[in-house]
Amino acid sequence: MNKKLLFGLLLAGLIFVLGAGMAYAGPSPTDGNSQSTGSPQQVFETALFGLGEVDLSTLGVSPTALLGVGPLLTPTSATDGMLIVDDDGLDCPNRNYPTIQLAVDNAQPGDKIKVCRGTYIEQVTIPAGKDGLTLFSEGAFQAIIKAPPVMVDEKAIVRVSGAHNVTIRHFTITGPGGTTCHSIEYGVRVDNSGSALITDNHITQIRDVGLSGCQNGIAVDIGRVSGGAVGTGTVVHNLIDNYQKGGVVVSNTGSSAEVAYNEVVGIGPTGSIAQNGIQVSGGAQADIHHNKVSRNLYTTAGTEATGILVISQPTTRVHHNDVFMNNGGISLCDVSNTAEVSYNNTHNNNFGVYAYGSSSGCPLTSENLIAYNKAFENAPFDCIDETTGTHNPPANVANEWLKDLGRMENKPGLCKQAGPQ
Repeated sequence: MNKKLLFGLLLAGLIFVLGAGMAYAGPSPTDGNSQSTGSPQQVFETALFGLGEVDLSTLGVSPTALLGVGPLLTPTSATDGMLIVDDDGLDCPNRNYPTIQLAVDNAQPGDKIKVCRGTYIEQVTIPAGKDGLTLFSEGAFQAIIKAPPVMVDEKAIVRVSGAHNVTIRHFTITGPGGTTCHSIEYGVRVDNSGSALITDNHITQIRDVGLSGCQNGIAVDIGRVSGGAVGTGTVVHNLIDNYQKGGVVVSNTGSSAEVAYNEVVGIGPTGSIAQNGIQVSGGAQADIHHNKVSRNLYTTAGTEATGILVISQPTTRVHHNDVFMNNGGISLCDVSNTAEVSYNNTHNNNFGVYAYGSSSGCPLTSENLIAYNKAFENAPFDCIDETTGTHNPPANVANEWLKDLGRMENKPGLCKQAGPQ
């Protein structure tokens, strides 16, 4: 048979089968602008299927069989979970939650919680079992966590209570409290053996309405002797200002912290309360370095505000800090053989480096190392040690002063470049 004829017969048969087996639904292939050379193709109009008219379970694979196929979307997985918080849904329309606490409550260990721009008037508590959470503001300082008018529990705006390895970064965390005394205790608090990295935040206005003389209002608190609270923290690269009693406090045996690269700024001259910029106390351990601490100034005679205060037997290293415009620069009180104060720059304070003695109620301030500090333009003293011992004759003090620079000293033999008093 001729090959061309065979091909024509096969093609005609194929067209016949297709034409017999299907109906074309839709407009005719000829319209007003075209000419047909043969008979018009017959068109069968087919109505749309009604909802539920066809049992789709008989077609293809059942939905149940598809559940385990392909990547599973688990927005709260322990490895790559991301929960999105937006207070009004305008900045992040794909939000999961309107409040930070709701996101924390529903998070799995290791999740990330992105907080979009807005003001969140709430207290946030991260309890045990929420290890490894990361809370962050989508834009630096654009997510504001603000103290509610009435605060409860420990009266902390953000509290890490028992959770480990929590990260809090890029927020504005702010008061004030709602009343004139003890309305707010802490900006960020770490307790119940929890641990946290607190970094790149602005923590501000942790105070009562106005500025009361009540002994509350600590911007960052790691552990606490009262109540037996223990915590571990890394507090780095924050701006901490306008607090009531303290900027950063690390307290209690078992508590420890690294406090570094922060700017800690007090309220300035005030007769309301004696502030301390950074305090380590109650047997805690801390590494305090590369901070700028200023403007802790109490104007009432007999009590001093201090830039960096080391008190009550902590194990502490204080080094490479710039401490200025405070009543006291760096103070040691009731510290025995557990502190090193070195390579700091203290200037324009009432005193530079001060080791308190028994006359000030600090009988155990002894055998600490005070070395390589620069203390200038402090009045009346750059270097002062009230203790009595065998170090630095003719000063004969209980702490070792090694190659410190300063012009004014209360006893000869403490600082180089000091002249007769």
